[in-house]
This record gives sequence, C-alpha cells and structure tokens, in this order.
Amino acid sequence: MKKGYFFIINSKSKKARKIWNAVKEVLAAEGVPYRSFFTEDKGHAQKLAETVQSIHGEQAEAIIIVGGDGTIHEVINGLHKKDIPVGFLPCGSGNDVMRGLGKRKRLDRLIKSILNTRTSVRRIDVGCLRSAGKGRFHRRFVSVAGIGFDGEVTKLTNASWYKDWLQRFGLGSLSYTISTLRLLFSYQPGDVMVKVDGRTYEFTSVWLIAAGNLPYYGGGMKICPSALPYDGKLEICIVHNLSPVQVLFLFLTVFFGRHSNKKGVTMLTGTDLSIVSQTPLTVQADGEVIGSTPVDCSVLPSMLTIKM
Repeated sequence: MKKGYFFIINSKSKKARKIWNAVKEVLAAEGVPYRSFFTEDKGHAQKLAETVQSIHGEQAEAIIIVGGDGTIHEVINGLHKKDIPVGFLPCGSGNDVMRGLGKRKRLDRLIKSILNTRTSVRRIDVGCLRSAGKGRFHRRFVSVAGIGFDGEVTKLTNASWYKDWLQRFGLGSLSYTISTLRLLFSYQPGDVMVKVDGRTYEFTSVWLIAAGNLPYYGGGMKICPSALPYDGKLEICIVHNLSPVQVLFLFLTVFFGRHSNKKGVTMLTGTDLSIVSQTPLTVQADGEVIGSTPVDCSVLPSMLTIKM
C-alpha cells in the first residue's frame, strides 16, 4: 500500500457511521488509498492508534478520527510520536475540540480539506495529567481537564440515558446542561491546595478547577476563554466560595466566556499545576472520567500534529 489515510471510526455512534459512509464515497470517487478501523469498546481507539503508529506509521498520510471528543482523547493517548498528522471528523455530543480549534467547517469541505495533500499541518500543545496516588493514571488531553463539580457532571452525563437520546437530534451538548442542573444543589464543594509553577494557593469551598489547552468543554462552555493550543501554557479557572444559585447564574456567563472577572472566579496561567484536596475530587479530560485527585497537570508543547 502506498501512503494513504487511516480512519478510526466510533462504531457505537450512528452519526459516525453515517459520516463514514459519506467519506467512503469521496474516497472511492477520488481514488484515495485508505484503511478503516472500527472501535469495538471503550479504550479500543487507543489500541488502534498504537497499532497504526507501530505497524503502519511510515505509510500513514494521516490518521483521521470519525467520532467525538472521547474518541479523539483515546487516539491521542495511543500516539507517542508527533510526526503522524491527525485529522478530525467530529460527530460527538460536545465536539469541543473542533470548537476550540475554530474549525467548524461544513462536513463536505472538511473532508476535502483533510484529503488534500497540499493542506498544511500544524503542531499544537497537549495537556498531560498524572497521578501517583490510588488509582494512578497518566493521560494526555487536547481540550480541557476538569476537577471537581465538572468531573461529577461528566460522570453523570456519560452514564445517563439522555446523552445518546439527545444526540440523535443533534442536541448532545444539552446533556451536560441537564446533568449540571441535576447535581447543582447536592454537590458539596471542598478545600483545595493548588500549586502553579511553584507558587502555592489555598482555596476554600471549591466547586471546580479547569485547566484549558483549548477554551471549551461541556458542549460549548467557554471555561478558559483565553486558552491557546500553541502558546506552551494552560489557562486555569477556579470557581470557589459561591452558593449553588450563584454558580447557576455564573454558568450562564460561561457559555460566552464572560465569567473571568466575576466574583468567586480566579484565573491563572502556567505550565505546571498540582492539585491536592481534603477529599478525592473526580478528574475528567476531554469529556472522559480519568480518576481522582491528587493530580499533577502540565503542558506538552507542540506535541500533536493536526491536519484540518
């Protein structure tokens, strides 16, 4: 096989299968060499990416992900070299990676752009989460890592019946809003110690901490509005010392990125972040539950090559 495209498709997504059928027609019409792989279960996309990189790396023009942010998260955790470009055909409930990259093209245009060998590639940063505590983990992320309330929202959303149901109607992002409202008045914020680039901060009654490589998470919430994927830094948002009603009104401003200067919001910037809490807080990244605190978070500059 001469150099071609390797597609990793989320087989559990009806929308992903529909998009793949459209892509196959374009590939056949233009005579583009390719291979396709369908995920079988959670974690399989990561294994597929590892296989493509190790066995077919020299033959890969690019790896194209047909799926949502969760599939993207798995694939980038299966790639340990940055020389294989990655492209995205988004079809998830949130699609915050594409939203954050500012590449909300029509599907047909996006397909043609990715398959165009003259389309430029670009290297972007990725975030890295590590924990040596109970349930240790080491994961990379593209968009945002969230700790605390948003970790619990992610856990509830991913286990809910309404996420897939809403996604059938193109309303998948609403599932995060529903979960937020379900948890808002029962969640118990706690005290947290945060260290950013060697400087220590202590916060009481913390609702959430978000570390953003890109601005968006939760289906369009612009939680880290100034985050850029090529500046070698993470933007950090800490929400603390607010009542549930105050948090509710704050979330209304988050969708527009206008929360940064509000009461109970602290914004920081750094390359290395450590979080220790009195009680374990749920950690999510790219909309996938990873583990719990304590956790260290850092940025890996120019670690991922994308083609869009």
